[in-house]
Amino acid sequence: MEQRMSAFDAYERGLVLKQVKIFASAIEAFRQAALDPQHAGKAHVQIALCLRSLERHDEAVAAFRQALESATFSTKERVHILYLLGQTLESLDREVEALVVYRRLRREDPEFRDVEARIRYLSSEECDPDPSGQPGALARTEDILRLWRELKPQLTALLGRTWESLGRQVRSSESYRRLRTLYPELREMVSGAALPEPGPERCSAPAPTGRTASVRRNQTDKRRHTRVAVRLRSHFSSKTRTVAGEGELRDLSPWGCRVTSPVGVPVGAELECCIFPQDGLNPFTVEGATVRWSRPQEFGLAFTSVRPGVQRQIAQLCRTGVLSS
Repeated sequence: MEQRMSAFDAYERGLVLKQVKIFASAIEAFRQAALDPQHAGKAHVQIALCLRSLERHDEAVAAFRQALESATFSTKERVHILYLLGQTLESLDREVEALVVYRRLRREDPEFRDVEARIRYLSSEECDPDPSGQPGALARTEDILRLWRELKPQLTALLGRTWESLGRQVRSSESYRRLRTLYPELREMVSGAALPEPGPERCSAPAPTGRTASVRRNQTDKRRHTRVAVRLRSHFSSKTRTVAGEGELRDLSPWGCRVTSPVGVPVGAELECCIFPQDGLNPFTVEGATVRWSRPQEFGLAFTSVRPGVQRQIAQLCRTGVLSS
């Protein structure tokens, strides 16, 4: 039977996952740590912070209140938690509740940050929650933002299908066939990478000779040696968190990788990709990766923003070429 992780280890794991912005997994780790009364208070605070990052503010309020029920905090720590709770309530337009929290905070530390100014603002009868001065303007703005959040995934998928369709047209063109004889890696720059190779007419074209053939052989050899078969756990998510999931990273190179996952992702999506090495510790994150092609159960990523330290780690994985268990 697998040994259950201790509360301390669960809390430390949650901090690592939170640092690399894998908030859903971090929340699960902190909830496990919260089962221990000694870790419950600070674990609920971390859960609330993760929920705020996911813009789940109502749940964050509940987590902060749970944290405040713990008797393990010092007065200074409780003041900081109250301040975060008040801010979160303000973001939900729950001004009356926020005012109660800030007044409670003031009783413990009257000089804390800008709490006095916040109390004056929320207590003022002249405080107008509608910044435009026009009735209903704030509500209309919120409706527009809500509509945008609802439509954004559909627009992203539509753009992905459009990009894939353009990729099909490019792949079927004679110009593309000619360019590919000089640049074999062009295939991965087109979203239709998963499509079948061009038809028989391509085979009738004369094979490249001389310097062209040499360039093609060198580039093909370079690609063959830089793509390493690996099997590493990974987590990916878009900047807006509309796309997120876990998968198995394969065919790694310094410039990209292939990921197998049941989660469908649109072509052209910009993702963050967290890679977990063999030992499962010290994951590292590729901050920018563009989806170049996508098909059921897998997709291809091109790395567009990689920190130097992460680049060295990827290069090391490519050199060792070790499969994870």
